[in-house]
Amino acid sequence: MLKVINRKISRQLAPSRPEKAMVNRPIQVIGASVLLVGGLLLLILGSGTVAFIGLILSLVGGVGVIVGLFGI
Repeated sequence: MLKVINRKISRQLAPSRPEKAMVNRPIQVIGASVLLVGGLLLLILGSGTVAFIGLILSLVGGVGVIVGLFGI
């Protein structure tokens, strides 16, 4: 009984094509890098609210680069 349930769960959780998920990784890293650079530019060149938005964008971009490169 437990083996049957375990097989059903593993079939639902396992991707049908695992290589397809790897294709999107370079696109994710490029997008995160664009966010990071754009956020840093806004942070350096802007003041007040624009600099705060730049800070948020650069943080999101940095996290995106880490996730894209290391797969965390």
